[in-house]
Amino acid sequence: MKDQNSIILNGKDYTEQPLVSILCDAYNHEKFIKEALDGFLNQKTTFPFEIIVHDDASTDNTPSILKEYAEKYPQIVKCILQKENQYSKKVNFWSDITFPMAKGKYIALCEGDDYWIDEFKLQKQVDFLENNNDYVIAWTDYLNRKDTQLVPNDFKDTLPEVYTIDFNTIFQPYCTYTLTCVFKKEAVDPLDYKKFKYGKDNTLYALALCHGKGAFMNFQGGVYRLHSGGVYSLKTPFFQRYSSYLNIKEIFENIPQSRTANIKKVMTSLLKASAVEALKLRKHDEFKNAEEPRKAIDEFLQQASLLVKIKFLWRYIKSNT
Repeated sequence: MKDQNSIILNGKDYTEQPLVSILCDAYNHEKFIKEALDGFLNQKTTFPFEIIVHDDASTDNTPSILKEYAEKYPQIVKCILQKENQYSKKVNFWSDITFPMAKGKYIALCEGDDYWIDEFKLQKQVDFLENNNDYVIAWTDYLNRKDTQLVPNDFKDTLPEVYTIDFNTIFQPYCTYTLTCVFKKEAVDPLDYKKFKYGKDNTLYALALCHGKGAFMNFQGGVYRLHSGGVYSLKTPFFQRYSSYLNIKEIFENIPQSRTANIKKVMTSLLKASAVEALKLRKHDEFKNAEEPRKAIDEFLQQASLLVKIKFLWRYIKSNT
């Protein structure tokens, strides 16, 4: 006999142990969070899953929307509603807050302003990981959305049906977006993640790849939303490039398996891009006393060849005339 408090959704009993824990971070996502939650709940799977949503003290109607979903699906949707903003305190949401709550064998990630469009996304990824023990993490293709326009990537034409990702191929091309990520929980220790000063999603991927291979599955599983309210999109191009460089450099220095020619190439490219963006900022008053742009330029020049140094210094001279 079923427990009187059990919830049946798509033929699955959600009083059972979930196989997948979906972790979602939200902040002022009242315009988007319903689409994200509906994309999770619409997943057609042979297994139960749970949805853990962390709201970082939103100032809009996001908490109220989350409460509605939690009341409607109490066995599936769990909400963490912060009273004080944790991002400003440098707290990492998934490793410090949502990951410890996860009961699933697998973890799926998607932020509250992105959403899934393939009803079988989770089933396809879990089936692949269950049937291929040497793989521990999987991503899918996605669409880019700006306003109402949906723009596809070219991965369908340039990558195979399953593209193996390891330290020799990761970021070439950059197809490992958080909103499509599913990984084995046992492959990543959140305590290891917390050791990284510049930790980002790439850090999580690197830690997972120490325990097995990754797979890019070439179907469109979700939509990545570009909007002015995005935390990362509000940052300057210099910050985006340099923070990525520091992140990859830290991975290279602390994870021996990552010390490949591919990762070195990515580091070099990001440092050069950071130096070029730093050069563009030199005439901006608010950056005159900033240390990081100068650090990026100095480090780039220390590593660059003589010819590259000459070209860069010539660009520097031109930017000051």
